[in-house]
Parts: sequence; structure tokens; C-alpha cells
Amino acid sequence: MNQNTYRDVSRPGASGCASSGKMKQISISGIFIGGLVIIMGLCVAGCSGIIRDFPEQNQFTIAPPRLPGEVGIRSTGKGLLVRQFDISPEFESSFFIYKVSENRYTSDYYNKFMVSPARMISDAFKEAVYNSVVFRSAPASTPSDIRFRLGGKIISLYADIRHPEKPRAVMALRLTLEQHTGSGFVPVINRVYRASQPTTQAGPAALVQGWNHCLARIISDFLKDAQTLD
Repeated sequence: MNQNTYRDVSRPGASGCASSGKMKQISISGIFIGGLVIIMGLCVAGCSGIIRDFPEQNQFTIAPPRLPGEVGIRSTGKGLLVRQFDISPEFESSFFIYKVSENRYTSDYYNKFMVSPARMISDAFKEAVYNSVVFRSAPASTPSDIRFRLGGKIISLYADIRHPEKPRAVMALRLTLEQHTGSGFVPVINRVYRASQPTTQAGPAALVQGWNHCLARIISDFLKDAQTLD
């Protein structure tokens, strides 16, 4: 009995091959299903936020400053058209730029502006000067209301961390104000306005606050120059 049983199991035959084939199929199917379950589990974990394989980016904006004497309406002052500012190529990136030595800068992948710096600062500048007592908005669609045109270029926008214990937010704008005369527009202001604001730390939120102060100072200085114009 034992001999026959041993002989039937060890002897190659049709039934043995079929059994072996079924075992191979079951093993392959099991491996496939197991792998699929693992992949699905990783996907679910990734979608649920459990697994993070990329760094999180922080996004910031420079807000329009509130200036002393701001009227908060757009019906007073001289008609002004503010055009989109340009920006120096080295500062046009949305990522924060740090000055680490006299001629060396580096960018920060983890902290950035929500929109391009040129657009963001142009919009903030417009909002502030249009709400001042000096100017009011004069859109391009009504050229008869435009007494002044303002163009500008951002020539510096960075954080100076050459002395890590004393970080500074730095901003500089070249502004050109043109006044309408009988024969066209002529420049009446062509000046570089610079501002530097020390911050308590080199963190991104503190730097943005510093740039806000820089922009407010630049706009205030520009309005002081412009308020004497007829």
C-alpha cells in the first residue's frame, strides 16, 4: 500500500502535470494580486497625505501699503496711468532671492511669491497711489483724463543675509513720471528709489513684512516728489 502510494505520487503522469500546473497558476495569481494590493495601498496612503515625497512650498504676496493721508477713494487728485513695471532679469523669478556675498546670490525653492514680482509690485503700487490724495486712476480708455503716466522697473528685490544675525529686506525701483503737455508727454521725475528694512529674523514671513515696509517707503518718497507738480 505504501509502495503503490509512493509510486503514484513520484511517477510523472498526466495527473501530476495538471496538479503542478494548477499550483503554478495559483502561485502566479497570488503574487500578482498581492503586488496589486500593495500598490493600491501606497496610492491610498499617498493621496491621504500620509506619505510625502516632495517638499511643501510656502507662497506669499506683497500687499498694497496703507499710507498716511490715504483717502480710500478714487475721485480726487491728478489723473495718472500706471503701466506694468519691468524687472531686472536676475530678480524676475518668483522664488525668494538671497544675497549671500558681495557678488553671489541664491534662490529659495521652498518660499516664493504667488505671482510674478513685477505684476505683484505693479498692482500694489497702483492700489496705493490711486488711493492717495495726489493721484487718481486714469485708465487708458479715457486718454483725455491722463495728465501723468508712470512707468517703472524693479532693479533690486532680495534678502541680504551676508550677516545672518542682521538680515535685511532690500528693494529698489526706477520710476519715470511723465506729464502731459500740449505737444505730448515729457519726463518730470526720473529717479531710483531705494529702501532697506532690517528684520528680526531671516524667516520668510519676516522678510515679506520687510519688503512691505520697503514698498511703503518708496511710494511715500515718490508721492512727496510728485505732490509739488501742477
